[in-house]
Amino acid sequence: MRNKHLFSMAFCLTMFVGFSACSSDDDDDQSPQNNELEEVEFITSRTTSYGDDWIYFSFKEGKEVVVSEETHKTDTSWDIAFNRYNIRTNSGLSGNGKGGAYDAGKVALSTVEVAPGSGYVVDGEYEISDVGTGFPPPTKVSTANPELCKAISFAGPPPVYTPNEHVYVVKTADGKYAKVIFNGFYNDKGESGYITFTYVYQTNGSINLK
Repeated sequence: MRNKHLFSMAFCLTMFVGFSACSSDDDDDQSPQNNELEEVEFITSRTTSYGDDWIYFSFKEGKEVVVSEETHKTDTSWDIAFNRYNIRTNSGLSGNGKGGAYDAGKVALSTVEVAPGSGYVVDGEYEISDVGTGFPPPTKVSTANPELCKAISFAGPPPVYTPNEHVYVVKTADGKYAKVIFNGFYNDKGESGYITFTYVYQTNGSINLK
């Protein structure tokens, strides 16, 4: 009887441990969905010159990436690019990626919780002006995203660059999502030409942005 009692206790203990382990595994599977996504602040590393001088950025890498102007159309390593206050996405005439931009309006970044399923604007032909060099300023036909090019406005003289405080949902080159708000056009020394922005990038490809 004693052996039978010990066997029953051992069996129950084994079942309890096994159940606990399964419960722990289930909790681990759910944990990534419960974690809030991280807000990241970024400032471009340098100013850019008028024309074909673009800085390319990857949300996946979280940094600027080296992209040739000759091959940027077919290069899918980048998601967004900057020439002065002009902005590209890897879409349309700027790139062969699945990119685009959606204007969510003048709201707090945290309030945009889900990426919309449609309404994204892709890049097209865009006229870039060499402001501050005369009137009328020289212009160059390039490509850019017409929605994102509204994010920072220019006025002057003297030159003043002002963000519109809108949140944009940006589709990446591989069809994932990030939400972005542009904070300014100056570095911590007050020098112009440095685009600053805050973003949240969804790594798993879902439309959840909170």
